[in-house]
Formats: sequence, C-alpha cells, structure tokens
Amino acid sequence: MSDVVVLLIQQVVVMFLLMIVGFIIYKIGMIDQKGVSQLTSVVLYVATPATIINSFFAEYDVQILFKGIWCAGLGIVMLVINLLLTFTIFRKMSDLGKFGIIVSNVGFLGIPLVQMVLGQQAVFYMTMIVAVQTIVTFTYGIYLISHDRSLISLKKVVTNPPIVAVVLGLLIYCLRIPVPAVAQRTVSMIGACNAPLAMMMIGTYLGDADFRKVIAEKETYVILFGRLLLAPALALLVFRMMPEALQDVSAVAMIAASTPVAGALAMFSQKYGGNYAYGAGIVSISTLLSLITMPLFLALL
Repeated sequence: MSDVVVLLIQQVVVMFLLMIVGFIIYKIGMIDQKGVSQLTSVVLYVATPATIINSFFAEYDVQILFKGIWCAGLGIVMLVINLLLTFTIFRKMSDLGKFGIIVSNVGFLGIPLVQMVLGQQAVFYMTMIVAVQTIVTFTYGIYLISHDRSLISLKKVVTNPPIVAVVLGLLIYCLRIPVPAVAQRTVSMIGACNAPLAMMMIGTYLGDADFRKVIAEKETYVILFGRLLLAPALALLVFRMMPEALQDVSAVAMIAASTPVAGALAMFSQKYGGNYAYGAGIVSISTLLSLITMPLFLALL
C-alpha cells in the first residue's frame, strides 16, 4: 500500500498543476464565465460518462462485479455517516455548509484520481459510489441550495449523465454486449480527457473565488474540518475492518471518502441563486487542502 500512497502523492501534485493551468487561463481571460460553464458541461456530459463506460469494457468477472456491489454498499455507509454528522454535530450550520459536508467530489476528482493511481478497474468500483452519491446530490442536495421541492424529480436523477453511464456500462458488462474495438478506442480517448479537463475546471473556481471573504467566515473552518477530517476519519474506522481480499475496494472507498467539497456546490449555487462566490471559494480551498489529507488517510488505511 505504501507504493500506492507514493503514487497518489505524485498524482495529486500533477492534479494541482492542472488546477493552476485552469486558474491561469481564467485569470488571463482565455476562458470566461460562459467558457467555464461550457467546460463544465463537456466534463459532466461527455468526458466523465466516457470514463465510466470505458471502465465496463473489461472482460466479465463475477468477482469484480461482487466488489463493485461492495463499493456501492460502502458508498451508502459514507453517505449515512455524512448525513448523521449534519443532523447532529453540524445541525446548526447553514444549508450550504451541510451540502459541503454531505456531498464530496467523487465524480470530478475521485474518478480521475483512482484512474491514474489504481487503474481502469478501480474506476469501475468508483462509479458505484458515484451512482449512490448522485441520487442524494440531485435530490436532497438540490433542495439544500434551492429550498424548492419542485426542482426535485426522479427524471433528473435517472437522466443524470453519470447514472446513465453506469446503467449503460452495467448492461454492456453483465450482458456481455460486444462493442467494436473502434468504438472502445473512441470512448477511451474521450475518457482520457476527463482528468485534465476536470482539474482545469476546478482551477477556474480558484480564479473566481474571493479567498479573503471565505477565510473570514467562521463556518469555513467547520466545513473544512467536517469534510476533510471528521467524515473521512469515521469512514476510515469502518474501512479498516474490511477483509484483506477487499483491500483494493477499501482503497477506492477511502479516496472517495476523503475527496473535498463537490464542485456541484458552486454549480448549484450559481444555478439556483445561492452564494456562488462563497461556494466556489469553499470548493477551491477544500480541494487544495485535500491534496494533503487524501494521501494521509490512504496511508492510515
């Protein structure tokens, strides 16, 4: 596992540099707010789904499918932990703060990270966690930011790109549907764009954040403590009880549990009239700090 931790540290440095690229191109005006929105759409609707589907092109193995189910279960455990924290210790926080603790960046950061550190098979496991979290994000998560129950619908959940990609991938994998090699290579090449595009997208949030105001807010430190330290620490206690045969699953789940505040906080705040500047700042700061805490928790595992 020590080799994996070293590789993780190397990759988070790479991801940090990609974020800096995004920060620079935003600051010099190469990309504006409209461009950031379009870049987000490319990542959400094209690159991330391609990465997910590509992970299902492997040869069918019932053991891998079994581990995927385990990952979905661990994803539920993580969400239960996060929800319990917001209903108990952090119950007096703002709804934006609760969102920051409940929803982590398993899609935009978790998937690229496990892809680079643990390989394509690990993406398969991570997609199970993404599917679980997506359901909460596009129901309770939207409500926390918008306070409008009418915006929540089953259609939005089932038509969400990661969910569609997981369902399509599972059909291909379980039914052993043959996919032409040309199509596989195309999907693989598109998926390869996911990590750099996602990191540069998060980097643009850095350029849009007012760090002085974010740092001045006391709640900022509560959110960072809950999201980056307390939630993953509690998850760690559960994952350390996993059998040796599921060590790879535990590693994926630990990376997922220690990911920072989801980029959806900034996107939903912008879309539903929330505090976008503060949301972008929280996403940015938590992402920078997670480059330290994620390797730490994986090492502890």
